[in-house]
Amino acid sequence: MNMKIRTALLLVVIPSAFVAASCAPSATSDRGAADASAIQALDEQWSATAARNDLAGTVAFYADDAVLLPPNAQIATDRKSIRESWAGLLGPHTAVSWKVSQVEVAKSGELGYLYGTYSLSIQDPNGGPPIRDTGKLVEIWKKQADGKWQCIVDTYNSDLPATPAPEAKK
Repeated sequence: MNMKIRTALLLVVIPSAFVAASCAPSATSDRGAADASAIQALDEQWSATAARNDLAGTVAFYADDAVLLPPNAQIATDRKSIRESWAGLLGPHTAVSWKVSQVEVAKSGELGYLYGTYSLSIQDPNGGPPIRDTGKLVEIWKKQADGKWQCIVDTYNSDLPATPAPEAKK
């Protein structure tokens, strides 16, 4: 093959190979979709666990180094304080659930986040009307060394307007 034909083929074949490779679906995007589905499934299990008022099961979705940022309270920075925060929400007179709106996973495949909405209802044990709340949430998930996803940052806040501060007595 003469030099001109070989050069012409190289100028056509190499760029065509790059274009074809860039158009092919990547394993990374497939992995990202699988990871996003895994996180969503775990979060649905987590919501069902909380709906059953299973305190130990609810706290088990957090990584050992997780933090919980509850509204109107201090940051819970260890398993004990996270458990205490959830203990205040779960109980025989409480119904809590949440739903995922969107899940995203980083291209690295190590971190993911989701956001969604929650609903909470607390029955008055004395027979009064229940307290109802709705709001939004954000969770950050991290793939652990064993390949399992666990929540590392969790926060939520109410859609209800803030209660006005009481007026000072004169």
